[in-house]
Amino acid sequence: MLENENTDIVRRWFEEVWNQRRLETIDELLVPEAVAYDLGGPGATIRGKAAFRAAAEMLHTAFGEIHFVIEDIFGVEDRVAVRLTGRLRHSGPLGSLPPTGKEVTVPVMCMLRLRDGKLIEGWNNWDVAAALRAAAAPATQMTIF
Repeated sequence: MLENENTDIVRRWFEEVWNQRRLETIDELLVPEAVAYDLGGPGATIRGKAAFRAAAEMLHTAFGEIHFVIEDIFGVEDRVAVRLTGRLRHSGPLGSLPPTGKEVTVPVMCMLRLRDGKLIEGWNNWDVAAALRAAAAPATQMTIF
């Protein structure tokens, strides 16, 4: 694997924000104007720290058991590519959808751009449909938020 100082930041991001539910890490590692493209599914882009924190809180509420394992990671200059496996259990409400208790394993791929040790952009591609099926969402629902 090709790693640099930015891969360490991305590793920390997934471990703390998602696996440990330490949302204060968002304030530390995300620039105020950050953009997370397609975080909630195709076209569901999040802009800014407050919106990202709200999205993370919603995902942690709906999928109380979230765990990501980094399968591959590499960093070149200001970019980091990471391939993960995510395990989510729908243990809380997702909007109007009550918890089902179903667990789903989803593949995730992200391309991240960093500046001065902080995340500024992220392009996300993950199996949102599988997460929505675990939550018993209507077939017409394409995004989480």
